[in-house]
Amino acid sequence: MAAPPYSIAVYAFDQRGWGRSVKKQSDKGLTGPTSLVLADIHEFVRHVASLPDTQAKPLFVMGHSMGGGEALHYALSTSSALADRPPLAGLLLEAPFIELDPASEPWSITVYAGKLAAKLLPHAQMKQKLDPTYMSRSARVRQEWVDDPLCHDTGTFAGLDGMLQRSADLSRLSRAQKVSSLSTSVPCPLWFSHGTSDHVISYPSSKRLFAVLKAPKDDKTFKAYADAYHKLHAEPDGVGEQFAKDVGEWIIAHAAKDGDAAQVGAQ
Repeated sequence: MAAPPYSIAVYAFDQRGWGRSVKKQSDKGLTGPTSLVLADIHEFVRHVASLPDTQAKPLFVMGHSMGGGEALHYALSTSSALADRPPLAGLLLEAPFIELDPASEPWSITVYAGKLAAKLLPHAQMKQKLDPTYMSRSARVRQEWVDDPLCHDTGTFAGLDGMLQRSADLSRLSRAQKVSSLSTSVPCPLWFSHGTSDHVISYPSSKRLFAVLKAPKDDKTFKAYADAYHKLHAEPDGVGEQFAKDVGEWIIAHAAKDGDAAQVGAQ
């Protein structure tokens, strides 16, 4: 996105408890409750919007997987704490976490035990090794993901409980059920993307939620990538390149409606 022909300013951050935000073992997976997760995103978006080089330029938010689910919560939240969100020119989602694919779902008894543990030992850590099989069709990408020391596969019970609760809220929304903390109206144009062979995050759940959500002037797009796995941006055989082209062209087209430049906040 940052390279020609798009030359889009891209800003990203490591979520609390992950990546380089981890300074010691006890930091791993310590994301905090949903209110803190959304507050972190809010602070990041406001910071990017206030930078001298970005002020008065169209602002886009993009999220992938767990970050996609969080970006959706941020955009749809009815919380007064987020009422001063900067105006967004677009929301882009790559395989957002609405529901796990049946192949990746934990047993219900495991979820129940985790919720109980979250109340008793919220900061206790649990290592949950994720299966790289369906991350990408590229063996190199899968191995890089396995070898990456920043992908520590460690969560806290409270953090995992919050993630699953956010997913459950979006799932209910996708089934036309009301969720008190969420609206079905996105405050900006919407771009959804998902691989049809994603066995990490459910493709049908994305289709369902997309159908429910409302965008200004009905400006919303769903892009399905045939037979693609979870990390669309890292898929081989030209899929990753096509994904980048689709994202870049959508951003540029929508930036032109608001100005002549764009920046993206990536989760």
